[in-house]
Amino acid sequence: MKKFELEYDAGRNRMLVVMRDFWTLETIRDFATAAGAKAQEVRQIRDDYDVLLDTRDFPVQANDVADLLPSIAEGGLRLTSGRAASVVGSLLNKLQAERTQSHPRLRIFMTMDEAEAWLAEPH
Repeated sequence: MKKFELEYDAGRNRMLVVMRDFWTLETIRDFATAAGAKAQEVRQIRDDYDVLLDTRDFPVQANDVADLLPSIAEGGLRLTSGRAASVVGSLLNKLQAERTQSHPRLRIFMTMDEAEAWLAEPH
């Protein structure tokens, strides 16, 4: 099973990012490259897409991995005027995400329903 997946839903104008398992520095480099390429591809279609991050199966990561995630998120959000919602699998994951991610267009949620509702609100 892949440690990440990237899909674009044109009907919703939303990129779905699924992240799972423990990552190494090599995994995060591969993810950064793939996510950047996908974001550029989607940007050619529309530059106002939202991002839904499904990290429910993405456990708390080692510090070296967790410390790199904010710069990847920041870079991705520079390529869209949309919002990003991250759905986590535990309170500990939520605390780590809130500690490391502080972009004004990014919110952390405990359920997919909460994230979907927030993304559905008018921008």
